[in-house]
Amino acid sequence: MVPAPVQAEGRLNLHLGCGEVDHKQFINIDGYPFPHVHYVQSIDKLPQFDNNSVDLIYASHCLEHFKYGQIEVVLQEWYRVLKKGAVLRLSVPDFDKLVEIYKIHNNDPDVILPQLMGGQNNRYNFHYTVFNNINLTNLLKSVGFLHIQEWQPGTSDLMTFNDFSIYKKDIAGKLYEISLNIEAVK
Repeated sequence: MVPAPVQAEGRLNLHLGCGEVDHKQFINIDGYPFPHVHYVQSIDKLPQFDNNSVDLIYASHCLEHFKYGQIEVVLQEWYRVLKKGAVLRLSVPDFDKLVEIYKIHNNDPDVILPQLMGGQNNRYNFHYTVFNNINLTNLLKSVGFLHIQEWQPGTSDLMTFNDFSIYKKDIAGKLYEISLNIEAVK
């Protein structure tokens, strides 16, 4: 475990499921001990953070790795640590976009299986649920989040990550966006 960074202007930003992405303005939490990870652990429980102590949570392509029945509990934990007015910024595979790609490509499930089911190349890389704007918005509302809206990667430093939020799937030379980028305020 590496020492947690000093947070700029007293802000506490968490990057959950950071993987190989190291954003210097975040405390990095992941199940694998990459050199930049501050806490090697699952991201569904954050006992080291007090209630109402975090300014921003960023989690890209992580929430789908929990079983559907667990999603609300995970979101409640993330809600718990966020300050009032703080932001939860998520990126997940967008089921609607994946279905559209599936339809465009002759109803061939192989074109979307990795994004739909996970890469299945390690113990964490399995997808257990799907999201679109409707069901993710409803889940966020059920936990108490407000002001739910889509966000655009690359529009500020805290929205710029080289991760799946910007990923475009290449199928026969055509690029398709596959992510739903959504944020909510506590």
